[in-house]
Amino acid sequence: MALNRFFALHYHKSPRVGGGHTPGRFRPGTSALSLIGLFVMRLALVFLMTPLLAMSLFPVGCHESTGPASASMKLLWASARTNAGQDWINGTPAADAGRVYIQEGNSLVGLDAATGARLWSRRIRFAAAPPPTTLVADGGVVYLSETDSVMAVDGATGRTLWNMHPDSQAVVVPALDATTFYTGQRGIAVAYALDRATGALRWKQRLITGSPYPAHIRGLAVSGDTVYVNVEKSLDPNGAASKGVLVALDRLTGAELWRFETAGSRDYFYGAPLLAGNRVIVNDIYAGPLIAIDTRTHTELWRADAGGAPRVVIVGSNVIAAGTDTKVRAIDLESGAIRWTADSRSSSFGAGVCRTSIFVSAFYLLRFDAVTGAITGQADRNAFDDFFSNVASDGVRAYAVAGRGTFAFDCRT
Repeated sequence: MALNRFFALHYHKSPRVGGGHTPGRFRPGTSALSLIGLFVMRLALVFLMTPLLAMSLFPVGCHESTGPASASMKLLWASARTNAGQDWINGTPAADAGRVYIQEGNSLVGLDAATGARLWSRRIRFAAAPPPTTLVADGGVVYLSETDSVMAVDGATGRTLWNMHPDSQAVVVPALDATTFYTGQRGIAVAYALDRATGALRWKQRLITGSPYPAHIRGLAVSGDTVYVNVEKSLDPNGAASKGVLVALDRLTGAELWRFETAGSRDYFYGAPLLAGNRVIVNDIYAGPLIAIDTRTHTELWRADAGGAPRVVIVGSNVIAAGTDTKVRAIDLESGAIRWTADSRSSSFGAGVCRTSIFVSAFYLLRFDAVTGAITGQADRNAFDDFFSNVASDGVRAYAVAGRGTFAFDCRT
């Protein structure tokens, strides 16, 4: 289970059930030997787990849960892998304009969304770590924030439209609006606003100053005239102690408007903030809870245990978190109360929403009803190999990456 969480969080700090953490995470300077060791650990995990998984209660392939709300989890297509053996660094796919974009190891791949046919594949990174986070696609263009560059790629051909080299690695969860691509970097916490058509710099803003220790931007979100940025602020050289910082910036100038910072030293905000009305939801994956922050008063409204969730989504009036503690929770957006809890059967590696369904990658790919928490379908790892990626959707199909390829499933309305 500890190894599950270790790989699920992409070599970052690993949460414990009930809060706390296991210190230590991958750093950009980790040696090649260390990377080989990590890969061997992963192979050992799969080898040791295989006999147990083969004896599990779930038959091979796609099937339904046994409850009255069960519905078919229909496999629509499968696309075989190009880069075998790199299923553990898939990031988050993106769907747009009839295409699906995925990352396999160091390559970006374009697939036909209706059939899974491979349209193109190209190399976009030169280091396996830190692993990719989230692709963003819109208007026939896919945007990447990567280890050595930030770039826009033509979705039809895979051709580079523009790229920009930041001051340090830019593997973060980026954001996009009608005119601008927002991203940031690791080590030196600088946020960037780039013209989405040309890549020209609109503004850049350093968010942590006066500290001798690293700070990492983890993710960004934009709403109205404000860009919200999650930052991990290290309090020691290796980041075993850290704070979570949310910074609100003016969308047009990058000027700081306000910030929220945790009081403790065992916190950091993972991924991008979630925006809902006058609330910003941040995921303190180090300590375990979700925290709702009021955008008017800049104070905490509530916090709720999320079990150290790698991915959090909003569906209607619920915030849904799939935790590394094997629980999926629906949390009331207004009050922070737990509305339902379901069992994901293993630590979650990723999740995604499609219509009224929540998909969770946890070795198996499980589909939950977002309203009730009932399991409505599942895809067994024995047929697909491990599911580790987050899940993307175009509102019709849900797309997930597993050890044997990329798979499209019916969302179920």
